[in-house]
Amino acid sequence: MTDVERQYWLWVTRPDYYLDEDGCDREDLDPTLGADSDGWWTCNKATKQGDLVLLWRTSPKKDIRYLIQAESDAYSIADNNDHGWDYGCDYEVLYKFEHSLHVKDLRQNPYFDEWGPLRCSFQRSNFKISPEYWAKLNNLLALNNPGYQEFIEKTQRQSIAESIGLEKELEDALVSNLGILKNFGYNLELYDDLITNQSGRQFICKGNGGRIDLLCYDQTKKRYVVIELKNVRASQNTFGQISNYMGWVQDRIAKSVPVKGLVISRGYDTRFESALKTTDKIGHINVEELGFSVAPSIKAQKVIDFKNSDQTKMRIPKSREASKWVKKGDDLFDQGKYNEAISCYDNAIEKDPKNKLAWVNKGAALLELMESDDAISCFDKVTELYPKSAEAWNGKGYALNRLDRFDEAIIAFNKAIEINHKSADAWNGKGIALDNSGKHDDAIQAYERAIAIRPKFDEAWNNKGWALAGIGRSEEAIQAYDNAIAIDSKNPSSWKCRGNALADLGKHDEAVKAYDKALELDPKDAILWNNKGTALFGLLMYEEALEAFNKAIDINPQEAFIWHFRGETLKALNRSEEADAAFSKAKELGYNEE
Repeated sequence: MTDVERQYWLWVTRPDYYLDEDGCDREDLDPTLGADSDGWWTCNKATKQGDLVLLWRTSPKKDIRYLIQAESDAYSIADNNDHGWDYGCDYEVLYKFEHSLHVKDLRQNPYFDEWGPLRCSFQRSNFKISPEYWAKLNNLLALNNPGYQEFIEKTQRQSIAESIGLEKELEDALVSNLGILKNFGYNLELYDDLITNQSGRQFICKGNGGRIDLLCYDQTKKRYVVIELKNVRASQNTFGQISNYMGWVQDRIAKSVPVKGLVISRGYDTRFESALKTTDKIGHINVEELGFSVAPSIKAQKVIDFKNSDQTKMRIPKSREASKWVKKGDDLFDQGKYNEAISCYDNAIEKDPKNKLAWVNKGAALLELMESDDAISCFDKVTELYPKSAEAWNGKGYALNRLDRFDEAIIAFNKAIEINHKSADAWNGKGIALDNSGKHDDAIQAYERAIAIRPKFDEAWNNKGWALAGIGRSEEAIQAYDNAIAIDSKNPSSWKCRGNALADLGKHDEAVKAYDKALELDPKDAILWNNKGTALFGLLMYEEALEAFNKAIDINPQEAFIWHFRGETLKALNRSEEADAAFSKAKELGYNEE
């Protein structure tokens, strides 16, 4: 997005919007509570993404209570059936003032004698604020809200592109992988309106207002699905928002076809939970269940924690600067640059010591570097700060697996599953720990749980095959490997394991073909060459077997059993002197025929 100069606005709202039914300030307008605050608002057609807004509350409050940021340019919501609103924009609440700026404060200040909104008694939905009045209003707000001056100065120093939140990342991730929702019973394609040429992404509800995050069609259940994405907690406001969108889609598009609502968020508050129980037409999925590496939404704000005894300590939420370091670290992680990624995560932690994602992803990077003890320290830090973090317990379990501490790993995975019973990764990790503990049947059941949650989980299929092969059920193991290969035919491990299972059944010819597939993908695997050699030996193809063992030794000359099998092959070729030399080398490296 090209950066332009910010504009400033005053939005005016009635009490039925800014107050709850009990007359208290709406929780989802408080950015410090992590609930859904973003949606759409009617606005001037000149509104641009990144513009800053002060929200004026009409009677009974008559005050400025919130700082808001426009998250999109204004878009037209008017149509032939509309006789009211013309433009709307998406928004996010950045700051709630502990001490509001009241109308009496403005009327007592001579500077505002000629200020247009005050002279009009705020009888319009929005007013543009000149930079001079904007600065004066913020100075007044800062007088009674310690910390706000620093916050607003920092916000205005940021470029507009930097200031916009991360929720779009969640939408991008889901649009590029709608198939993941099949795991939750949805077979979706993005809706495309042939009349208006609108895509189902950010679909504008003409005549009603707002934009549907994703409007889809379920090809299996023959129904429309309205998806509302929240990178924060869903609230009662979210429930009302999606219900409104569903009604509009039913009336304007679906007609007699059913409409389903789906909220994807980072949990929900009690009011959303209560509302959800009243209908089976709206479903909910936690963001974490999708498995996307998407940072939580960051509320760019610093507020005063008036609960502290001295009323001067600053409550510092997760900073956007930290989130940018996490994003940079994630990009490096995806490139396999784990040490560089760790440096980025460390920078994020320095900015925000309680940044869960930075700690979790640092642990994951350390795990990739085989630094399991350090990884466990990271995951322990997360569980200390966030005991209900399934990701951290899951990561710790995998680290403990690497250290062969399988009993402890099972405890960690059980914690993860207790928090999120739909974590396919946790069930898979638990299966690994059980299999290595000799509990093969329990391991197979754990892998089957993982696969039930994520049917295209190739690693779980592969691990199930390994467990089946370990108890002599080679035919079933081959079927599991075939399922893994159908999902990812480029994984050499699946082909290798398939070859091993075929060899166990004496099907050496098919085993060689499987090993050849694996070697196309990973020609530097000495064990693969060795296994191919043993299969060729079983086919009495000694010259070809010898060539395979020679390849294996070229890659890893320190593996005793490869030298032994080379010796057996040379012996079969009646090359006794060379065979004896190979046997001697095997014994030198520690091979024991017993």
